[in-house]
Amino acid sequence: MVRRIDLTGKMFGDLEVIRLSDRRDKNNNLLWECLCTCGKTTHVPTGSLNAGYYKSCGCKRVAKRNKGALKHIAADRIDGTRKTALKAKLHKDNKSGHKGVIWMESRQEWKSYIGFKGKNITLGYRKNKEDAITLRKAAEEKYHKPYLEGQDE
Repeated sequence: MVRRIDLTGKMFGDLEVIRLSDRRDKNNNLLWECLCTCGKTTHVPTGSLNAGYYKSCGCKRVAKRNKGALKHIAADRIDGTRKTALKAKLHKDNKSGHKGVIWMESRQEWKSYIGFKGKNITLGYRKNKEDAITLRKAAEEKYHKPYLEGQDE
């Protein structure tokens, strides 16, 4: 017979143990049902509670991540435009070989577009891919260059 210490009512960080659950983890360990201070319940193995691996349902980690992401976006944003987005690499599914130029099957033309201040601006449609790329490059000079000047390449 396995002796089990009753953890009911004990606090582990922001988690209060409610009861021994009938659930098991992937290693077949019994789990404790815990109530987080945020109001969510989670199921945690005894060893993880005792070792301090779990201190919340995950809400603290999410909040910390979101705070960091918002801080980065605020520092990266100038006048509603994200500097890192201007320097982002070409998407792996890109067929034109250039950002902001896509093939529009329905029109049988290349579409040029550019993102600026949170908006997607359609620059035009061209039969020739090189003309569409030229149109996009001209828009980059007009819209993006002022934001990239003085930035590390």
